[in-house]
Amino acid sequence: MLRLSIRNLLAGKLRLFLTVAAVTVGVSFVSGTFVLSDTMAKAFDGLYVGLTSGTDVVVKSKAAFEADVTTNGGQVRPIDEAMVDEVRGVPGVALARGGVTGFALILDRHGKPIQPGGAPTIGASVGDIRLAGDFVYRQGDQPTRSDQVAIDARTAEQAGFRLGDRVDVIFQGGRQTFTLVGIIGFGETDSLLGATMAGFDLTTAQRVLDKVGLVDEVDVQAEPGVSPAQLRDRIAAILPDHVEALTGDQVAADGSAAVRDAMGVFTTVLLVFAGISVLVGSFVIWNTFNVLVAQRRREVALLRAVGATRRQVLGGVLLEALLVGSFSGALGLVLGVALAAGIRSLLTLIGVEMPTTTPAVEMRTIVAALLVGIVVTMVAAVAPAWAATRVSPMEALRDAVPTRYAVGRMRSVAGWVLLAAGTAALVVCIVAGNQRWWTVLATSVTFAGLVVAGPTLARATARLADHGRRGGGWRLAARNIARNARRSAATALALTIGLTVVVAVAVCAASLRESVADAVSGGNRSDLILEPAGAGLGVSPSVADLLRRRDDVADVVELRETGARVNGHDSLVSAMSAEGLDRVIDLGVEEGSLQAFGPGGILVSTQEADDLGVGPGDVVTVMFPETGPTTLRVAATFSRGALINASYVLALPDFAANVTSELDAAILVDAAPGVDPAQAKTDIEAALAAYPNVTVNSPEDITAKAQASVNQLLGIVTALLLLAVVVAVLGIVNTLVLSVVERTRELGLLRAVGGTRRQVRSVVRRESILMSLLGAVTGVALGTLAGVSLSRALVAEGITTVSVPVVTLAIYLVVAAAVGVLAAVGPARRASRVDFLGAIASE
Repeated sequence: MLRLSIRNLLAGKLRLFLTVAAVTVGVSFVSGTFVLSDTMAKAFDGLYVGLTSGTDVVVKSKAAFEADVTTNGGQVRPIDEAMVDEVRGVPGVALARGGVTGFALILDRHGKPIQPGGAPTIGASVGDIRLAGDFVYRQGDQPTRSDQVAIDARTAEQAGFRLGDRVDVIFQGGRQTFTLVGIIGFGETDSLLGATMAGFDLTTAQRVLDKVGLVDEVDVQAEPGVSPAQLRDRIAAILPDHVEALTGDQVAADGSAAVRDAMGVFTTVLLVFAGISVLVGSFVIWNTFNVLVAQRRREVALLRAVGATRRQVLGGVLLEALLVGSFSGALGLVLGVALAAGIRSLLTLIGVEMPTTTPAVEMRTIVAALLVGIVVTMVAAVAPAWAATRVSPMEALRDAVPTRYAVGRMRSVAGWVLLAAGTAALVVCIVAGNQRWWTVLATSVTFAGLVVAGPTLARATARLADHGRRGGGWRLAARNIARNARRSAATALALTIGLTVVVAVAVCAASLRESVADAVSGGNRSDLILEPAGAGLGVSPSVADLLRRRDDVADVVELRETGARVNGHDSLVSAMSAEGLDRVIDLGVEEGSLQAFGPGGILVSTQEADDLGVGPGDVVTVMFPETGPTTLRVAATFSRGALINASYVLALPDFAANVTSELDAAILVDAAPGVDPAQAKTDIEAALAAYPNVTVNSPEDITAKAQASVNQLLGIVTALLLLAVVVAVLGIVNTLVLSVVERTRELGLLRAVGGTRRQVRSVVRRESILMSLLGAVTGVALGTLAGVSLSRALVAEGITTVSVPVVTLAIYLVVAAAVGVLAAVGPARRASRVDFLGAIASE
């Protein structure tokens, strides 16, 4: 049976290729995701261990809680510089050096900001190389004067800087110019995960980063014979409660873990797309093994006639599935390594540089790849294998005839019940809103209903197409669809899965675009909005000071953001100037009043107020990572928070008392009475020439930028989902191949009675179009319902208006029909070349 299984696989090379491709796509996504995450973890571990290898103990402020590094940048509260001398006096300390970090944006030779995609722009003190580990000077030396700077090698290469060049840097307090005296490397890596870095001597760094008399941490090296743990315990004994001592290994592990956690969402998203591809592939595999069984019915019958048992037949088909799954898993593992390398290169292109390291292929990845390949293939092949055991030995006496599978009444009823229940649940989710997981469950139930009721839907599609003249192409195609409705439905549903997700994403994206426009037009009252260019961390507060001194400006309201914990719930909180707030933005106050908003007060969105059970006059506890808990009184609740992207708004003094960073995420500006906003924009842009990282936007500009970002994200997601659609197309090809094989004699008779090759090809193409349209219509319908329900559930993420992109959905239907035509090219040509003399001569 092993030799027979191998021979059977190799006999149908095209089908073998299509099956392997269907499984391999999903497996490569799974293995590639694991390889990428493991490689990144290995790289981060090596980078942080290398950077802390010269430091035995690090002293820094305790964080009140472990905040997401993406919301607060991992900032800790600075400590008094006198702590350095205290630590230096602890027995066993050989070296102790204070250090500071902060915001520093390097400008290139043309005065344009160097802003890596998503990575921070860092300013830091650099000093004793003995404490620096893998931190090295590739060229030049460390800065020692107030007019000197050292920058990372990646930034120097990108900007074309050489030693001795003048380099402009923007800080929280404004712009300054330095002389480049050193180029920094981090082991074999040119930058810290793509971030730019400007290094200064400690005194200069404290001045430009607004930390005079303060340090962010104290790096300590132990004397020979003193272990890091021993020295940590000695230092901890002299520290106040709000300061802690950690070993270098602990700091390295924490830093690596923080970066891995920040990248965790990326890994999860890739695994979701992998799951979709695997699910689509399972339908394709089911159809492929139906092809194998149907083509070999006479062969299986002969095996049964000469004594093969049903168990042997079942084992033979499952053995083929095992071989296909094993090969696909191994191939998917290899392609996954290449996929991980490609994604890593893509990250480098957008500015996120990974430390140099070899790909990490862990045992977990190998096991996962093989398991996914084998289990998915074996499970999908069970039903066709079981069908093979029911082939009668008597079929050895006649040629294969088209197989018909009856669809029981109970199945039809169960399918329509599931379909109705799932659809009704989706409608309830749409009406109720804020039902994310119920939406997922309802969508799953609806799809299950489509799977069970699929044959009925296929026959209904066939009846709709069964019109025209007798013997016409559409009638023949429709009857071929109805003849094996179960297989046709399974083929269509593979396409349904991919299109459901694509359409749901498209609906959410369209809703987000409309919500952005509504937020700007409905919630915004300002004439201009200033933002950091690109992926910048913020705008210097000196920009707001400059604006307040201008005669053509009436109101200036700063907006800042950070991560915090409100009544035990992690959230992004905003801070805004109380003065002029109601003149630049309409928050849609529901209860309370903005007149009560100021230091000690907080504004809460209506949704969060309901979740927390609070209202105006109630007290909430806001815990900041740097300073810990503080209590604030609710001044008002609001319903229009999309423009500021936060559920909580503090007064700026409260924010400044708990957050070190003073950078503004945005500045809302009202022009003075009688001043044309367009002219004010031009004049302000000219006045901010020294701040090239600041963009001055009209409300229309903000809307266009936000919608462009949504479109870009939609494009990326759609491109990833196209792989699942490609797998679904393979399923259509397989089903058409089966149809041609089963109807060899029928096609021969068509040719014998005068049917041309063109007419035969047309029949096969129309079958493909009908299956594609069935999958497209069900996918678009289910995806639209799921997308509307998800949009209603994502109010907290800024979706306040639901929009269905009708034109886009119509395009999807047209594309699906085109896909049907393309998928039918090969099978249609094969059908038109059937030897009709041999076909009609056989009995």
